[in-house]
Amino acid sequence: MKAIALSFLIAGLTSPASPLWAQTDVQTPQATAATAPDPAREVLDLVYLLRTNNLVGLVQAAVPPRAYDELRLGYESHRNETISDSDRAEFAEKLGKLTAPDAVDRLMTEIEPKLVEARPKAPGAIMMGLGAAQMALLSDDAELTTEQRETLQRALPGFQEWVTSTDFLSSTAMRQALTLVTDAVRRTGIRDVEQLQVMSFEQALAQAESVLAASKQALLIYGLDLDAIADSMRVEVLENDGKTARVRTTVTVFNAPVFVDQDLVLVDGHWYGKHAAKRWASRLARHQRG
Repeated sequence: MKAIALSFLIAGLTSPASPLWAQTDVQTPQATAATAPDPAREVLDLVYLLRTNNLVGLVQAAVPPRAYDELRLGYESHRNETISDSDRAEFAEKLGKLTAPDAVDRLMTEIEPKLVEARPKAPGAIMMGLGAAQMALLSDDAELTTEQRETLQRALPGFQEWVTSTDFLSSTAMRQALTLVTDAVRRTGIRDVEQLQVMSFEQALAQAESVLAASKQALLIYGLDLDAIADSMRVEVLENDGKTARVRTTVTVFNAPVFVDQDLVLVDGHWYGKHAAKRWASRLARHQRG
């Protein structure tokens, strides 16, 4: 077995860039708005799972059942492969960077020179970034409605204040964030790849829940409260014919309400984002064809 593949799979599942985090066009069973579940409730339930760091429930709710089964089978296929000595050594080295008693000190030794190098450039880079954001909002190329554009513009002052008042390159803040994350990794109790290999898919996800919680705590050091953003969420159903729906999700970010409209589709009795569900359906079809 490729030991690192297992660890990367878990990391990928918990990363914001993973397809699982995309709000998840497939053919759907016949249904009516009266019998289909409330799409607003399902979106809020998904956010609650994130809010409570329930990764097992989050992954199960974020993708259709057949896609979830495919994820589990993929994990199991890697889990049943033989662990080579090089895999074992590589896993131990990477895990040790986060679990060794002096892990934070070692990581800071690597990171500190980069922080020092970046500090003189930071003010100019921030100003350029803020200018680019303002231009993007005003650009005709931005695929935004007038209402969405105005909403984002209201959030821009708060965003600017956060970016300019937060010391992202602080050594103290970096050390505090790394301490939170490394402590969480140690609490998983995983010491070698064999321990990970005997875990089921759900057990591996559950082990990562403490790391997710610690990562949110680390972001708090930089003034970003993901739980508060989740708590502020409101969902309004704009359209619902029982097979497709359109909802407006609004959250408070940087002291301003920001909304996004999402197209949902009913799959196996639950609502998923239209485009993400289409990607999963295409992926499953490719696997079935071999």
